[in-house]
Amino acid sequence: MKAALRSMVLTAGLLANLALPAWSQPTPTLATPTFATPALLDFFSIATPTQSTPRIDNFDETWLITGPISEFTSNIMKGPSWLQLEGKVVYAYYRFQPGDNALQVQRAFEKAAEEAGYAVSFSCSTQKGDCFSEGKPLSGVSLGILLDKPTDMPALEPLGIVRNYFYVGGARLTYVTKDEGSSVTHMQVAFADTPEKGVMAVTKSVITGTPPELSKASSMHSKLLAGESVSLDNLLFDTDSAILLPPSRDQLFEIAMMLRENPALKLQIIGHTDSDGGREHNQGLSERRAAAVVDALANGFDIEAGRLTSSGRGMDAPVASNATADGKAKNRRVELKLQ
Repeated sequence: MKAALRSMVLTAGLLANLALPAWSQPTPTLATPTFATPALLDFFSIATPTQSTPRIDNFDETWLITGPISEFTSNIMKGPSWLQLEGKVVYAYYRFQPGDNALQVQRAFEKAAEEAGYAVSFSCSTQKGDCFSEGKPLSGVSLGILLDKPTDMPALEPLGIVRNYFYVGGARLTYVTKDEGSSVTHMQVAFADTPEKGVMAVTKSVITGTPPELSKASSMHSKLLAGESVSLDNLLFDTDSAILLPPSRDQLFEIAMMLRENPALKLQIIGHTDSDGGREHNQGLSERRAAAVVDALANGFDIEAGRLTSSGRGMDAPVASNATADGKAKNRRVELKLQ
């Protein structure tokens, strides 16, 4: 009864966190939420972030496990259940509190995925043997080896490579997909019970059908080097608020890509408003919005905060007339400039 109740509480907590974008959530009791793409990764916002957690976001080619695979394919990644994809790739690691187990977290994740419109295409347990085409029960280490290099999962300190987090006990894997029409989101999540440290979740997500954001990042970089400011038209906020809305994810990703590709680059982030409201109010709002962008980049994409400054111009630097709704929309903006 106690275990069942704990599972219900865990599931309810995870689902409650699913709806909000990671950077606009109130700080939960178990962890500080982190930025993630796609939105389903917000499921993990109550997990405890590990030290030196790698979070890699890029446009790349990668492999996912979508069904039973041979335990002997770690170096060749061949077979019907190895899926090669190209798109926006996100890697992230999460650790849950001691006392939760891999089965609990896996089932809660699958329920959250289905609630969010994903199809659970594959779910397995190494101890049951259904993760492997050979059909025999194996230790969690066998799955860790398949997730590890050369399948390009980044190392995680202090134990380094992924397989070191998959011990002799069991491990689990879930693969989910969601067709968005213009793109398809694929997510592979492995769950390992780590002794006395709680469940480790190793996630790899791929959004296919998206253009390489690197080209957009390069375009922004070129404009900045030419001395121009860059208006971030796709950063969206709630009305009269500094809370970033979910559609802002892609543009934040583009900025982070540019900063990662150009490690010496330092940016000013400047907020602007239209003329609605008083001058003092708009000045404060513009400053808070610019600061929210800095916070999303620093805490969500691990961009060094020292490379970013924020400021606000309020209503004092319009680019269009405030006499029309269209003009006001153009004036409500966030801009980038070189420091």
